Amino acid sequence: MKQIIEITQDYNQKLIIITENNQAFELKLTFSDQQECWFYSISFEDIIINGSRVVTSPNILREYQNILPFGIAITTDDLSEPVFIDDFSSQRVKFFLLTEEEVAAVETNFYNN
Repeated sequence: MKQIIEITQDYNQKLIIITENNQAFELKLTFSDQQECWFYSISFEDIIINGSRVVTSPNILREYQNILPFGIAITTDDLSEPVFIDDFSSQRVKFFLLTEEEVAAVETNFYNN
């Protein structure tokens, strides 16, 4: 599990994330003042995920587990949701890149699959 610490408190961000298999994907993060939440978009090879809400989850990409070779875990210190623009930069909310093996472990440990 690799923590992504490059997330700032900018409203719109674009990061290139490198997986443990040396595959790259584009991650866009957008903060909405009106809805008090973060949204993400991912572009990996020919797969595009647009405008999904960032929520506390062992794997926010669970529905893509058989398609993507990675997952993303979002954790918070206080078990709440990411709702502040500085959540990631303050480390109240943590963003982790999961390997395929870690995605499988999440399925077993959290979802009993």
